[in-house]
Amino acid sequence: MKKVSLKKQTPGWLVLCGMVIFVLGAVLGWYGFPALVKSQIIENLELKEGSERREIWEKAPYPMDFKIYLFNVTNPMEVQKGATPVVQEVGPYCYKEDKEKVNIVDHEDDDTVSFNLRNTWHFHQEESGRLTGDEIVTIPHVLLLGMVLTAQREQPLGLKFINVAIPNIFDNPTSVFVTAPAKDLLFDGVLFNCTASDFSTKAVCSELKKRAHNFHRVSEDTFKFSLFGSKNGTVRERLEVKRGIENIKDLGKLVEFKDQSVQNVWNGEKCNELRGTDSSIFPPFLTKKDKIESFLPELCRVSEAEYQYATTYRGIRSYKYSADFGDTSTDPDLKCFCTTPTTCLKRGVHDVSRCSGYPIVVSLPHFYLADDEYLDGVVGLNPTQEKHEITLLFEPLTATPLEAYKRLQLNIALHRTDSIDLLKNIKPTLLPILWMQENMELHQEYVDKILDLFLVISIMGAMKWIMIAVGGILTATGLFFIMHKKNDDTVITGSPPIALKSTGKPAKTEHIIEK
Repeated sequence: MKKVSLKKQTPGWLVLCGMVIFVLGAVLGWYGFPALVKSQIIENLELKEGSERREIWEKAPYPMDFKIYLFNVTNPMEVQKGATPVVQEVGPYCYKEDKEKVNIVDHEDDDTVSFNLRNTWHFHQEESGRLTGDEIVTIPHVLLLGMVLTAQREQPLGLKFINVAIPNIFDNPTSVFVTAPAKDLLFDGVLFNCTASDFSTKAVCSELKKRAHNFHRVSEDTFKFSLFGSKNGTVRERLEVKRGIENIKDLGKLVEFKDQSVQNVWNGEKCNELRGTDSSIFPPFLTKKDKIESFLPELCRVSEAEYQYATTYRGIRSYKYSADFGDTSTDPDLKCFCTTPTTCLKRGVHDVSRCSGYPIVVSLPHFYLADDEYLDGVVGLNPTQEKHEITLLFEPLTATPLEAYKRLQLNIALHRTDSIDLLKNIKPTLLPILWMQENMELHQEYVDKILDLFLVISIMGAMKWIMIAVGGILTATGLFFIMHKKNDDTVITGSPPIALKSTGKPAKTEHIIEK
């Protein structure tokens, strides 16, 4: 009998190929692709000289929106007699704010870069609508009250000289308020003069002239004072931050402010620490547990924004953060911000007199989240979360700010002071001067770049699952054939059984071998 065998190849190669593709998809998907994306993000964010990110960091490619709302005091003479101030919000006066860094110096030895800040505001009539800046507004006279409050704190004996000098310097004022066009109060300046020759006026003006950089000099003895004029387009504080080349987690980290690694402004080490970034760049790979820490030079303190919830912005997954001033009277970590060890303001306000040199207290607009005592001290305020909170929206992977609303209110304290004629009958209160909003929304050009990044990440994610699926199918197919493989590769058909005759000998049969 001749047997012909037909052998089939074992499908082990399917199993091998399938396992290779499966493992490759898993390794690339969970390790290779993410590592590649992470390295590209790091490379694009480092503040290397000449890089695109560095250019954007040095000068914002587009201006920010800056809005100012003045609090017009409608009953100034009644307040002089002890009445509660009634205010009316006037605004917004809309500006475009150019932000840039100048005098930039790189320090290769410690991976830092130092610079000065310069902000320039331009009035934007179209967005301001009917407001032109010529509107007559009454607000607290910051310079007059500043002189008094500073003397009360530092040189109480000087109050009698200030009382004599006030009529000469401020043209015989009848109240502690100043009434002038809004544009003069904000940028162009309100006139005051030091031409009087009496001893008191000379003594007071001598102190004022030490701060001449805060005023616009008209002549040798006449000046103009405004709230923002001296800051407009001028070179300001010097900062030094990490470039993030050696360690991306240090990107933007503040290491020096005014050439000092630690401040000496406040009463304790915690408050004098330099933490956070310069507020224009942040280290990537944010988590929900991270706080957004920004150092605010105008307040000489760190602002901590905490995670609120996840949301989307123009199709981009994002995290929302918000910040406030906390409560120096109850929070042990904030006690060092108190003006004296025993004198603390209540929740939601922060005294910046030690930082700015002016007795200004900052808060959120309309005393939002502040103690009710401050809100009850003024008529005409209406705090709401939507309009008055500080909000930040970040894309967490690159830590790109998508949208930001930085809101701040300037206030000044009114105190009854027997030594000053204009303050003998004043009811103590914290009086709002104005509030401002600095906001930005990421332009579509940069939104598209982030969306392109996530498109690449999505494609990589799809490739991972495709490779895993294909590898799994090939492996399963190969195993299926192996498990069902017949033991004999030769298949014989058409062979009838051997028939036995009655004689006991085998009958003749024909063997048909099917090829």
